Amino acid sequence: MTVDYEQAPVDVEAPEYHAARDSESRRSGGKKTGDARRSDGDKDEATKQPSGGETTNEEPPPKKLKDRPVLLVVVAIVILAAIAGGIIYWLDARQYETTDDAYVDGHIVRIAPEVAGYVREVRVDDNQLVGPRTVLVIIDTAQNLARYAGLVAQAKQARATVVQSQAQVGATAQQIAAARANVIQPQADLIKAQADLARYRTLLAIEPAAVAAQQIDTSIQAVGSARGRRDAAAKQVRQAEAQLVSSKAQVGADRAAVTAADANARSTAIELTHGQVTSPIFGRVANRAVDPGSYVSPGQQLLAIVPLKLYVTANFKETQLRLMRVGQPVTMRIDTVPDVEFRGHVASFQQGAGQAFALLPAENATGNFVKVVQRVPVRIAIDSPAIQAYPVGPGMSVVPRVKVR
Repeated sequence: MTVDYEQAPVDVEAPEYHAARDSESRRSGGKKTGDARRSDGDKDEATKQPSGGETTNEEPPPKKLKDRPVLLVVVAIVILAAIAGGIIYWLDARQYETTDDAYVDGHIVRIAPEVAGYVREVRVDDNQLVGPRTVLVIIDTAQNLARYAGLVAQAKQARATVVQSQAQVGATAQQIAAARANVIQPQADLIKAQADLARYRTLLAIEPAAVAAQQIDTSIQAVGSARGRRDAAAKQVRQAEAQLVSSKAQVGADRAAVTAADANARSTAIELTHGQVTSPIFGRVANRAVDPGSYVSPGQQLLAIVPLKLYVTANFKETQLRLMRVGQPVTMRIDTVPDVEFRGHVASFQQGAGQAFALLPAENATGNFVKVVQRVPVRIAIDSPAIQAYPVGPGMSVVPRVKVR
């Protein structure tokens, strides 16, 4: 029998209705199809419809917020707590200036040799702790040693040359004395010849017949001969004196050669000591770039030493420096060890923004200008000695907080 739901009302409470539903469900294999779900919906609507003249119970309207005092109190407490928290945060935050543009820094020492040669031994490795005068690298200096021996021999030869030059000066001085002695006799002969010539001429003027013309000629010849011998002896004296000056100059040149030879020998001896490259400071070895057998040249970087004493370079905005002063306390956290708080103080300020020292400074006087807040490097000294116990080194990120109020 087919039931027309539009013509005959269905009593959902009737047993016949539930029996028909159960038989239909068993025929469909227990599967709930879309029609079944629609029929369930119809059932729910049917239950909501009045049956037999009865009215359904409607849901009461929701209560207004003013009718729920507990909720009002909770909302008020939350708002007051948020306002109080914001005020407390503002009062605390205004006392500090912070930036995330900060890095650990240090005066890294880059080690380079002063002599050229093959590396014979490398005594350190990366991250090793070293102290002053610790031998880092040994360079083979056999060639320098041989050159040093040759320079020492040259210095000895130069000293021997100085001795010879000094002896030559003494011999020249004796030659001068002998030459000056040789001048005495020709000078005396010249004086006698000139006197004889003067007497003959006086006598000739008084009594011409008393002096023969031949005697006058002979006297004139004697004067000329004596003058020639005197001049020759005087020339030998001048030559000896010039030789003495030359010998003394040679002594000076030889002494200068000795000085140069000694300087070269000392320089080579210093190079021999530079065959051992040592550390100038306490620190840890980093960036090692040398191995035994490598050929190195003067100035070539072999490795670097990171000092134990580090500091922080923080690039604050220029607007953050209004209240910042040297000596103000700083707390900082390093990304490498974020759970540890380190302490320090403001050490100094760079006299100029970072862009002033750039390779290509900005040309603000040309084109369109847009004002950009500049950053100024601030050096922060680290006061916590415990930082040496952590793997902290230059270049690591830091977040400092400077207490300015």
